[in-house]
Amino acid sequence: MSNQKFKLKPSVMLVAAAFGPCLLLPATALAAGQAGDSAAPKMERVIVTGSSIKRIDGETALPVQILKREDIDRIGASSTEELVKQLSSLSSNGSSTTAANASGFGGGNIATVSLRGLGSARTLVLVNGRRVAVYGGGSAGAAGSSVDINSIPLSAIERVEVLKDGASAVYGSDAIAGVVNFILRKDFKGVELTGTYGQPGIGGHGKDKKAGIFAGIGNLAENGYNVTFGATVQKTDPIFGVDRPYANRLNVAEQNDLLSSITFPANVALYGSGVLVNPRLPNCGPVSQVSPYTPTRCSFDNSPFASIQPESLKASVMANGRLTLSQNAEAYFEANYTNNKITSTTQPVPIAYNAITTASNPYVPAYKRLIAQYPALATRPASALGGFVLVPTSPYYPAAFAAANGMAGKPLLLNYRDVANGARQTRDNAESTRFMTGVRGNKFGWDLDAALLYSESRVNEELLTGYAQYSKVLPILNSGLINPFGETLDKTALAQAQAAEFRGTSYATKTSMTSLDLKGSRELFTLANGAVALALGAELRQEKFAYDPSVAIQTGDIAGLGGNAFPVTGKRRVSSAFAEVSVPLARKLDFDAAVRYDNYAGVGHTVNPKASLRWQPTNTFLLRSSVGTGFRAPSLTDLYTPQATSVTANGTRDPIRCPDIKTGTPGDCSFQFTTVTGGNPNLQPEKSLSYTVGVLLEPVKELSVSFDAFRVNLKNAIVGGGLSSNYFLANAERAKQYEAFILRGAADGNASGVGPITGILQTNANLFKTQLAGVDVDAKYGLRFGSGNRVTTRVSGTYLAKYDVQGPSGAYTSALDTALNAGGGVVLRWRHTASVAYETGPFSASLSQNYQKGYVDVLGNRAPAGSTPRKVKAYQTFDAQLAYNGFKPAKLSLGVKNLTDRTPPYTNLTSNFLGGYDVSYADPRGRFVYLTATYSFM
Repeated sequence: MSNQKFKLKPSVMLVAAAFGPCLLLPATALAAGQAGDSAAPKMERVIVTGSSIKRIDGETALPVQILKREDIDRIGASSTEELVKQLSSLSSNGSSTTAANASGFGGGNIATVSLRGLGSARTLVLVNGRRVAVYGGGSAGAAGSSVDINSIPLSAIERVEVLKDGASAVYGSDAIAGVVNFILRKDFKGVELTGTYGQPGIGGHGKDKKAGIFAGIGNLAENGYNVTFGATVQKTDPIFGVDRPYANRLNVAEQNDLLSSITFPANVALYGSGVLVNPRLPNCGPVSQVSPYTPTRCSFDNSPFASIQPESLKASVMANGRLTLSQNAEAYFEANYTNNKITSTTQPVPIAYNAITTASNPYVPAYKRLIAQYPALATRPASALGGFVLVPTSPYYPAAFAAANGMAGKPLLLNYRDVANGARQTRDNAESTRFMTGVRGNKFGWDLDAALLYSESRVNEELLTGYAQYSKVLPILNSGLINPFGETLDKTALAQAQAAEFRGTSYATKTSMTSLDLKGSRELFTLANGAVALALGAELRQEKFAYDPSVAIQTGDIAGLGGNAFPVTGKRRVSSAFAEVSVPLARKLDFDAAVRYDNYAGVGHTVNPKASLRWQPTNTFLLRSSVGTGFRAPSLTDLYTPQATSVTANGTRDPIRCPDIKTGTPGDCSFQFTTVTGGNPNLQPEKSLSYTVGVLLEPVKELSVSFDAFRVNLKNAIVGGGLSSNYFLANAERAKQYEAFILRGAADGNASGVGPITGILQTNANLFKTQLAGVDVDAKYGLRFGSGNRVTTRVSGTYLAKYDVQGPSGAYTSALDTALNAGGGVVLRWRHTASVAYETGPFSASLSQNYQKGYVDVLGNRAPAGSTPRKVKAYQTFDAQLAYNGFKPAKLSLGVKNLTDRTPPYTNLTSNFLGGYDVSYADPRGRFVYLTATYSFM
């Protein structure tokens, strides 16, 4: 190699500094003896997602869907989260969305990808073929077990490779549902400036602005190095439920009422019966309303107050580079940093007469003193350790109303919505850092690659406004100085209430992963039908997780957060090794076998094999098939999250004490019961068995069609939160069958003979089995005509023939096309994306269709027993884009998403605090118009 390549010019000095960490790895040994080996052939084979053996033919025995850079530009996605929705194998079931988390989920603002509906924890997310640290977030939900895909900046992505078969023997035994591999841009020379502005067609809310730069210096072939740099900043404005008429929780036509009984003006609970009444009836406005199903009280709709698209400010920087060490060896590095600040808004906090259920709350002693002063309060529910009561000495005490309801002189038990402190605002500040350095090349005929990787995710959740602190606000409320029924508020008392908010960091988390891996492949020998190739690899990995809640969270002292939670720390080491061999059994018939060993400290070890066949008798016909096993160890948060308390969704019913919602008491019929959540150190690993068989056809030039059938059998599934309370509280029979999950107080004279629910066990558990099968369909056709004219059509769809989930009885029930998940998300039998693109000269135009089949809705909670469930309509949107690059080096793209302004179909299913539509897959922006400008120069 010519020494002129390494003259110490300023640019090369910069490169040397960037590649300095690569010297930590054994690059010298890899490069030694290679510089003078002029006869060594150049490496022209490539690694394809799903295999560690380099191949000339990119089509393997495993089904891989690829979204290229031109596809990403054509889609016009505003985030990585929106990009992956183009994958037909993606399911809203098991996915987390930023919009859903922004409406009160409580686990940080994480967006995840769930293939096959098997959940984000079973979908392995990679960047350039290597792992990423899981998201920190809270100690619940997908946090601690899934990757936040929005931590991968969209502008840095070169392509996305989706392995639709669990490649557990190659990447990790936890890739049960499949692999999503984000390949980042590299080897760029020049400067590219990009700006995007977008806005929904409805009102001025929801604007999206993005600017970025991508630059690179050096040419690997000419200069011996290349360093690429990119930076992006993006701001997205919020959209609120009040801006979308379909976002509401009351639909009389569908007999669905999910309004809250905790309102302003406050409702009053009658002693003994728990029936709610209101002294302001029928004047509940402007905040609340009168539901025809509960005419004795006021009711509150959360949806208008919630940000159905949160406000966000995202910034990211990335850099990568390659440095030639010898003719067949190079050093490389990758560095990424992303900071996502997402501000979400939800309705004012609820403060009820039974708000405090945590014995460690600082206000409990004061409430006991209040009970001693007013003995009538002793009849409150035993689970109520503190709450809002209106004392008879208050100037706002409605004496006539109290006397008319048999409560003269008694403190009133209130269900109050804290309008004094207004809506809640929460900011999740998530920082993701990833750095990798390595060397790769050829030694003794082996293609070798060794790398050191560090990846971390830090999340700080800040409570900005609206979160009252019980120990500070309840003394003010219970002093009688706040008017819970009217808009007239004493200014001094109001200022005191507002000063009683908790503002600051509610919790901080950090997850990290450090790994060292080495892998290599080579051809061993040649048979009559081709070469036998071998790949070997090993990895040492350490995972860490730390969750540090504030003291106020540990004592359950913050209103609106459900309960208390405690610090979590955990770490473990994982060691892995794999081997893969490719054997040509006959002409055009290749056999591939792999086996992987994983050892998780504290959990155990496992060996998982995989085998596949690829037969291509002609250039137009290919058959492929594979079979393999999977193993997913429980995450650190699955195991070690301390038990804490939370609450069920609004409107949860005790089917034993409330057989008839029309005549039962609100405390039994429409309530938020306390739940006990947390980890389970006795969890066992999940195991799976996967099969695929497919055919790829190219009957004519430019036409390719593939059909890939798949089947996955999952057992010992780890279920966060254990058996869903939605299941065992669905009817009285189940509530009796699973009474071990339901904690009750003493019998109080209710006709059922059982006491009120005081808690529901929702700790993590290994539950049941899942069996699913279906077919992926992909087709592409390109037609050229005239001079420079081309039409390309594409379709990618997934058909699920079965998705059967085992129930507690051992019997299987189909989850297909059925609204089952109270957090949103449905396993659809069919969904697809289709597009047609036309190119002529400097112009290009495209039209895309996004289609999701309809499904069977849940019954409205006011529907009579035995009613026929309604059908949720199919949801399809069309996107269009027109691009022009006739004045190079600039390019303009004008696009419209949801061209027909399709509103989300109505569903009775709730999504956290929202109602009226499924937030997990519908786009609340409506018609969205955007303009992108790109300017490039060398």
